[in-house]
Amino acid sequence: MATVSMADKAKAKADNLIDEAEVATSASAGDVQAELENLRRDIAALTQTVASFGTGKLKEASIRASQLGSEAADVSAQYVESARDSLRSAEQDLQAQIRAKPLQAVAIAAGVGFLAALLSRR
Repeated sequence: MATVSMADKAKAKADNLIDEAEVATSASAGDVQAELENLRRDIAALTQTVASFGTGKLKEASIRASQLGSEAADVSAQYVESARDSLRSAEQDLQAQIRAKPLQAVAIAAGVGFLAALLSRR
């Protein structure tokens, strides 16, 4: 009988251990499920943060590009106006020179025409 009672005790202990393992396993599965849910929320929050950061940087880059485009347009307009002023000044100087020395202007024009004719023959 002593062996039976030892066998019963061993069986009872084994059943106890199995029950505890099942409880631990189910608790562990619940813990794992809770951790997975926490990870999903964290990933969703991180995704939103990255998306808002990207949107912010995109807007910032767009604003900067618009500013640079505006500055480039202003600078090019200034260069065009400066070139127009230089051409007007050169035209006025040329007209004054022609009026001051008309024969010299005609001789220069004839010389340039002669050179152009020589170059166009070849």
